[in-house]
Amino acid sequence: MDDRDNIESSDTPRGERLNRFLSRAGVGSRRRADDLIATGRVTINGMMVDKLATFVDPERDRVALDGKPIIPPPDESIWIILNKTIGVLTTRRDVRGRQTVFNLLPAEYAKLIPIGRLDMDTEGVLLLTNDGNAANRLMHPRYEIERIYEAVVEGTPTREELQRLHDGIDLGHVRPCRAKAKILTLHRTGAVVHVAMREGHKREVKHLFEAIGHKVLRLRRLSFAGITAREVPPGHWRKLTDTEVERLTKGSEPVE
Repeated sequence: MDDRDNIESSDTPRGERLNRFLSRAGVGSRRRADDLIATGRVTINGMMVDKLATFVDPERDRVALDGKPIIPPPDESIWIILNKTIGVLTTRRDVRGRQTVFNLLPAEYAKLIPIGRLDMDTEGVLLLTNDGNAANRLMHPRYEIERIYEAVVEGTPTREELQRLHDGIDLGHVRPCRAKAKILTLHRTGAVVHVAMREGHKREVKHLFEAIGHKVLRLRRLSFAGITAREVPPGHWRKLTDTEVERLTKGSEPVE
C-alpha cells in the first residue's frame, strides 16, 4: 500500500476527523483547522489533502502542517508543578551524578517535559507535562507567556535603570528583551526586585540586570502563566487542577 492508498483510506470513517486531530494537537480551533485543510497546508503521509471530511488514524498516518510534523497530545495528559530548589538541575540526568528535578519526582514521571529551564541556582515554579505540543507553545517567545520572578540584586537599581528594562535591552535576540521591574524592599547591599516578563530566553533575567550594572544574587520564579507554587513546599510538587490545565492549553494565543 503506497502513500496515496493511505490517504484514500484516511478518507473513510477510520480514526478521527482531521480537523479534530489538528485542534487536539494545538493548531487552533476546529474552524481554523478547516481553513488550514481547505487551503492545502495540511498533508497526510506526504500527500496534500483539502477535503474537510477527511479522517486520520493517529497511530498510522503522518500528518504535517506546512511540512512540519504534527503530533497529537497523549490520550491522558499529565501536568504538574514543582517548587524547584537551589542546587537542582533541570535536566533528565547528569553525568556528574548531581541531583536533577526528576530525582524529586516519582519514577512514572521520568519522561515529563520541563516547560523551560531554571538554572541550577534558580528556584521556584517549574511546570512539567507529557504534552509536547503544549510545552513547545508555552516556551515559544511569540506566545508571550508571563513569567514573574523575585530577584535579589546587588546595589539598588535607579528609576532610569528600571525604565531601561521596560524599554528593552538588546541581548542578541530577534528583538530587544523587556521586563517590568519594581523594587519591593532593600537589603544590606542592594534590593529585592519584582520582575515580570513575557519571553523566556536562557538566563534572561540575569543578563538584563547585568546589562544595567546589577548582579543577581538570588532568583526565584514566583509564577508561570499565573500558576504559582503556593502551598507547595520547596522540593515538592502537585498535579495541576483542571482549571489550571485549561488556562495553559487553551489560553496561549500567539501575539502577532
